[in-house]
Amino acid sequence: MSWPMISLGELVDIKGGGTPDKNNSEYWNGDIPWASVKDFKKNILDSTLDSITLLGVRNSATSVIPAGNIIVPTRMALGKVAINTIDLAINQDLKALFIKDNDIVDRDYLFRWLESQSSLIESEGKGATVKGITLPFLKGLNVPIPPINEQKRIAAILDKAEGIRQKREQAMKLANDFLRTTFLNMFGDPVENPKNLKKAPITELAEVITGFAFKSNEYISDAPESVRLCRGANTLTGYLDWADTKFWPKNKLEKLDNYLIKAGDIILAMDRPWISSGLKVCIFPENQRETYLVQRVARLRPRCESYTNYIYSCIKSPAFEKHCCPTETTVPHISPVELKNFEVLIPPDELMVNFHSIVSIINNSLNKMASGDIDSDALFSKLSQQAFSGHLKR
Repeated sequence: MSWPMISLGELVDIKGGGTPDKNNSEYWNGDIPWASVKDFKKNILDSTLDSITLLGVRNSATSVIPAGNIIVPTRMALGKVAINTIDLAINQDLKALFIKDNDIVDRDYLFRWLESQSSLIESEGKGATVKGITLPFLKGLNVPIPPINEQKRIAAILDKAEGIRQKREQAMKLANDFLRTTFLNMFGDPVENPKNLKKAPITELAEVITGFAFKSNEYISDAPESVRLCRGANTLTGYLDWADTKFWPKNKLEKLDNYLIKAGDIILAMDRPWISSGLKVCIFPENQRETYLVQRVARLRPRCESYTNYIYSCIKSPAFEKHCCPTETTVPHISPVELKNFEVLIPPDELMVNFHSIVSIINNSLNKMASGDIDSDALFSKLSQQAFSGHLKR
């Protein structure tokens, strides 16, 4: 189905913002929420980290945006979009979109369409260090405009699909919170050690090695006679990503058996290990193809299977971060010595067995939720593509 295309600039009026003088205390910490890109944690703006005074509004280029409008970043956080549910002021990196005629375009439909264009908007960003898009580019985006009732139907379907995703995310967060609480209840805080458990280097519970220096100029294409290599780029927070995978010939594996990864091994990226989602560490799953460990990636192999979840929780704990980052600055890498010297509590075996069982039960549920979340992401993407191309079935 073909719908007319109308440029965003014809559908909305666009208003920008500004920043009051930060050296003038009379402009700040007032009653008016003031939004910047750091407030774009979700797709609604219901609070802001900063606030300004009416005097700050009057003496700057900022604008107060009434609740219920679409706001998009044009510098940093490109591709994000939100609706403000409170009146707020905005800074110069944000633009508020005011719909000119609600009989032509529905706000929620336009919001969902802008969300679907996030990759395009992000790819248009220009700038050596901070990426931004121009106002002409934003105004020139062509929006498919079906009849208004169809717009409302599309928005309602996509709202429902997102609601399913959010419920899964909330359930997974609750499960993870429960596991953290269970760890503290069973073993106590690793730093304070209120249960007076023995402390020893993590090597008492696991064999720790780092990977082999496979030469990049000898990588080959994926083939039956190749094995997969696990690099830092493949190791993410809680899972392995094989989108960018390197391979090594099987006939060059002599004396490298120790670097073969087994199910249940804990894999830790050593270079830039902390990212926005957390520490780049995961447990190597079962039923994987033959995979070898590359240098600057560590492998912790529990000395007993029932130690696995306890060791994994220790590595993910704030105590490990404090051990590696004593000055609270971003650590560019973890050294093998630092990892091997990390002291953990050594609880009785039966406690670790019980904890392993509890975590395994929770993880089974989390894995089902995670796969469902992936399915719901794919479904949401598919629904969006169908919706804005006119192929969403009734």
